[in-house]
Amino acid sequence: MAARLGVVSVVQVIVKSLRARIFSGELAPGTPLGEVDVAAHYEVARPTAKAALENLVASGLLTRNAHQSAKVTLLTSADARDIYRTRAIIEAEAVRLLASTGQVPEAARQANAEITALRDASPIDIVDPDVQFHSALVQALQSQRTSSIYGQLSDEIRLCMTHVQDATLLNTADIADEHERLLQCIEAGDAHGASEVLAQHLANANARLAKHLDSLA
Repeated sequence: MAARLGVVSVVQVIVKSLRARIFSGELAPGTPLGEVDVAAHYEVARPTAKAALENLVASGLLTRNAHQSAKVTLLTSADARDIYRTRAIIEAEAVRLLASTGQVPEAARQANAEITALRDASPIDIVDPDVQFHSALVQALQSQRTSSIYGQLSDEIRLCMTHVQDATLLNTADIADEHERLLQCIEAGDAHGASEVLAQHLANANARLAKHLDSLA
């Protein structure tokens, strides 16, 4: 049993490293990741490398067809639209429920304060606090299943942003201001206003992201 737990921990370390390399853009969309190469890079056995790759395939960060090596998933504009449509459904219900109690998650405030402090940073630096802001709204529902579903969706949101990491899709100050308006609506118990701010916020990002992905196709 102890040996098996050790293998599992090594797999998770590799998964964490590969995720970081994907989200940073080091492993660009379309980059092949073969079991042999991954095993050599991390100095582990092939079954361990295979288990790590299968984990990332299951999460959607890697794509693998029959008899081919896994590749970093290459998203299309249609994928981006579907990802943002799905997140809009989940987040809209989250802000409605939060507004019904006037509950503003402290983690969301902290994430938006970080975004505000990064007004002059590169677009890729905004991704983490932006995802943290929106995740905080969902996690505040304290639903393990909803958080789990949204967690996987967040990976795809991050993957979307690695496709366009050098592009400024939305002004950082505007992102922070829209987030702040959303929190104000929640705190005021204005569910309708919060839903409208969220819908417009996500629609703007979705449209610009999809347009940029189309330009790269």
